[in-house]
Amino acid sequence: NGNAMQVITLENGVTVPADAEYAMCATITSEDDDEGPYIDITGTIDDVRKQPVIEVHSIHHRNNPIFHAILPALGEHHALMGLPRAPTIFSSVSKVCDCRDVVMTSGGSGWLAAVVQIVPQSPDDAKAAIMAAFSGHPSMKSVTIVDTDINPTDPVRVEWALMTRWQPDKDTVILSNQRGSSLDPTRTEDGLTSKIGYDATIPFGSDKKPYTSVL
Repeated sequence: NGNAMQVITLENGVTVPADAEYAMCATITSEDDDEGPYIDITGTIDDVRKQPVIEVHSIHHRNNPIFHAILPALGEHHALMGLPRAPTIFSSVSKVCDCRDVVMTSGGSGWLAAVVQIVPQSPDDAKAAIMAAFSGHPSMKSVTIVDTDINPTDPVRVEWALMTRWQPDKDTVILSNQRGSSLDPTRTEDGLTSKIGYDATIPFGSDKKPYTSVL
């Protein structure tokens, strides 16, 4: 409305909005302590980690404040933690081919799996996209590459592309002994896992008509 924001100054000299739901005065110490175990984005228990200890000195709030908390492993968690990985994958894949879209899948908890949409311009683009996608998000375990006629947000269409355009012995990339995510319960004690990439694009140079859905 053009008016200046009303602010207040806390006892530590920090200025905050006067109508903030909550404002906490705290010190981040040089000490570390165990954090967790907590339920993480996959709905499983994540590793206990050493994290900095925060000492809270005071808590301020407006009248009838709302404290908004995120429930683990649900949509908000997927969006806030997983969604930012899509741009890093997009950027990485765009360096090797024409990338059009990246979607972190719900089945992968918004973290461990993605679908990448590209426009292949050479027979090696899909496999290059697989390698680049893993580089863009090292925690990812599975990636599927699709053409622009496949909606990457629709798991049924993605599976359809796999079943009609993917040959397992030719169009699969399997990487062993890769650094993975602590959220993958199958990883080794050293934190290593294997990863898989699926090329679900139309075979390069082929007549597209037999691979195109008419429905």
